[in-house]
Amino acid sequence: MTTNDPTRLSRSVVWALWLLVIVLFSTLVAVCVAAVKYATGTGIADLILCSGRAFGAAAGLCFAAVGAVRTLRNWTATGDHRNQPCASADTDRPTGPG
Repeated sequence: MTTNDPTRLSRSVVWALWLLVIVLFSTLVAVCVAAVKYATGTGIADLILCSGRAFGAAAGLCFAAVGAVRTLRNWTATGDHRNQPCASADTDRPTGPG
């Protein structure tokens, strides 16, 4: 018998919330970079380019982090540890001279 939890969000809603958080955080990073560049007296073109670069870098890191957490969560939930390094692989190396 399966019961649905009414407080549990669907995957699409969770992904939309993560996307919103990533965009807002990346925008905050871009605005901070723009403020610092403006304080140094650089031109508007350089300010926009640096802000865009900062937005892209922050968004890329956030998407990579979400993907890594999702992969690790699935890996630990399924118990699939095939990619785990073998303990005997490190003991086969020669340790002495020659």
